[in-house]
Amino acid sequence: MISKSNFRSTALVIVLLTFCQLQGQVIDNIDWPKFLGQHDLVWEEIPMQWNEGAFTGNGQVGMMVYATMSENRIDFHMGRQDVTDHRGAPHKKTSMGVKGYNLYDFSRLDVGRMALYPVGKIISATIRQDLWNAEIRGIIYTDLGEISFRAFTPYDRMMNIIEISSTERKTNKNVDYKWEWLAGNPITPRVYAKPDHPQTLSYKPNPKPIITVENGISICTQSLLAGGDYATAWKEKKSNTSKNNSTLFVAIANEVPAANVSAKVAVNTVKDAMGLKAETIIKTHSDWWHNYYKKSFITMPDAKMESFYWIQIYKMAASSRADGPALDLMGPFYKNTGWPSLWWNLNVQLTYWPFNTSNHLDIAENFIHLIDTHFEYMVENKSGKSLGDFAWATHNYWLYYNYKGDDEAIQKKWVPKAIKILEKYKKHMILNDKGQIELTAMGSPEYMGFKSFLNTNYNLAILRWLLNSLIDSNEKFNKNPERIIAWKQTLQKLIDYPVDENGLMIGSNQPVDMSHRHYSHLLALYPLFQLNPDAPKDRALVEKSVIHWHKIEDGAKLVGYSFTGAASLYAALGKGNEANSIMQHFLNGKIGTALLLPNTFYMEGNGKNPVIETPLSAATSIMEFQLQSWGDKIRVFPAVPDAWKDASFQNLRAQGGFLVSAKRNDSKTEWVSIKSLSGKPCVLKVLDWTNAIQISKGKKIEIVKNSENEFRIDLKKGETILISSKNIDKAIIEPIKHLESKMNQYGVKKGMNYKEIMEYKVPEYKY
Repeated sequence: MISKSNFRSTALVIVLLTFCQLQGQVIDNIDWPKFLGQHDLVWEEIPMQWNEGAFTGNGQVGMMVYATMSENRIDFHMGRQDVTDHRGAPHKKTSMGVKGYNLYDFSRLDVGRMALYPVGKIISATIRQDLWNAEIRGIIYTDLGEISFRAFTPYDRMMNIIEISSTERKTNKNVDYKWEWLAGNPITPRVYAKPDHPQTLSYKPNPKPIITVENGISICTQSLLAGGDYATAWKEKKSNTSKNNSTLFVAIANEVPAANVSAKVAVNTVKDAMGLKAETIIKTHSDWWHNYYKKSFITMPDAKMESFYWIQIYKMAASSRADGPALDLMGPFYKNTGWPSLWWNLNVQLTYWPFNTSNHLDIAENFIHLIDTHFEYMVENKSGKSLGDFAWATHNYWLYYNYKGDDEAIQKKWVPKAIKILEKYKKHMILNDKGQIELTAMGSPEYMGFKSFLNTNYNLAILRWLLNSLIDSNEKFNKNPERIIAWKQTLQKLIDYPVDENGLMIGSNQPVDMSHRHYSHLLALYPLFQLNPDAPKDRALVEKSVIHWHKIEDGAKLVGYSFTGAASLYAALGKGNEANSIMQHFLNGKIGTALLLPNTFYMEGNGKNPVIETPLSAATSIMEFQLQSWGDKIRVFPAVPDAWKDASFQNLRAQGGFLVSAKRNDSKTEWVSIKSLSGKPCVLKVLDWTNAIQISKGKKIEIVKNSENEFRIDLKKGETILISSKNIDKAIIEPIKHLESKMNQYGVKKGMNYKEIMEYKVPEYKY
């Protein structure tokens, strides 16, 4: 029997659906809690280490939850992403970007862990990482009972909150679990990864942390040799109804370079939270996350791939926020690693790609700040053989504004930077006896270490992109006419990409003759698109190059991003079956020497070094199956594998400033919706359409067929159009249904714990 309230709700939905159908609008039929619930990470076994842990974060502060069974404890390993040393810049928060200083001087530092000790012996645990509400819920089973917990990182507070409820009993009496703060060693973890390095042997540790208590709030203050300090404050609040229930508030503050301030900030953060009702904190937190998820939607028949994608969307916001630092290799989830910072030769570029198409540019603003802050230093001090690394990073800067459709920002902010980088490239240009411009020996990331090669395809591709984009932007605004002439002349004289019988080479004097993880020699096609996937000659060249790259030495040196990169390359070529096949290798963990973990984090260095960019770049590749927007065209379902009869997405963002939605049904594109955010020219390409008609009601918008499968649509700023190749009566977005057996595939499953604890050996620390 249907209740009155359910009847009213059903009637309202019917009315809304009817109205939307009459208007030709897209109908959203997504039950978000149910949809994301099928992708929650679920642990059937207790996570035994960081590599198996559950995680929460707010883009600045976060925690990883796992057990240390040898100590019979559960670790809530706390992290704050801007807690770094600043030995080369005492008056700044970090010395990154200060000449003469390196990772030993501006390394990430360990905050510490809050350890939960049950009274009984830990036997097992079940844990669920709730994506929709951005929280972890678990039950720890001991020989004396159960300890249930809920842990989350409030989005608007620099703290972690852990709620506990215990049923542990001994001799028929309740017994109390115990919390203990285990301060992190305030030294660069490089000393663990490189124990014999000269800089390790001469490294001076920061002082020992000091623990104090102020009005019942415990404080751990960590001062730094360079000055200033960071601090953690915590307090447990017992329930009024049961002494076996409590809430632990743990705040982390970093006011470096100031001294004697962080502790006060952390204490006030704890006090503020404890003064509020739990429901208030939780509602503010969950509301933010619910709005975040609804900014875009994507679904596909592959349940595992869909789960992986949505976990990365969660991870993006857990690891990055507009007012936080740029996302490094591990985000707020600290681990001892040999790489405790961010890298410029591929990592930071891949990290930020998924923020664009997924329509989450707002939490990627920290990347723009990174480039703006460090540009002058990088362009002056990285202008030698590694110039290409930073120049490539400015492609992400350009992409950010291109996805916004903001030509004016590109002209005002990117163009001056690009001109300065081009000036540095000029110092590497030489004229050969044929009148062609060649490049002196420069790097192609990590091929034969840091060796240099003449005419690297890596730098030739970046240089061509710089020139073409400078010409395009300045012609739009009628700027720099004399420079445009010079840039075009440089392009005309620039030597062709070096190739051999196996395709694109590393450089003119170096073939791809050994297995190699980077795809830097292939940048000309993806992501720079200076080679045209629509041109048969370019397609054949790139396809041959990718096949050779993965085949040589049976791919012995390939790692995770070698597979996500190849998937994107194949997707750009429109080869959906090949792109899907190689993505399956990645998702199944068949990625050479690297590890894709059960929590979807990714490791190199024998499972010891987290590298966050690879799973994030996989999310980019997955979106590219359904939407691409290079070459001033919106390409809908350009690389969907044949096995995907159905697929759909809503409000994915395309270059030029467009929000795009579309549905594929029974192997055919059923409809496409486009909203123009900036009023730029709109060209749509749908491979299985020969005509397009407007379905949406209201103003008639001109649609002109440019060529086969391509349509120019005269959309003005703020306008939305729904189109199809035939008359349809409704346009509905809804999730593809998955078998229950295919749901919740991530998290540690029965019998699947790692046999080895993958951590660096940590010697006794001497202050």
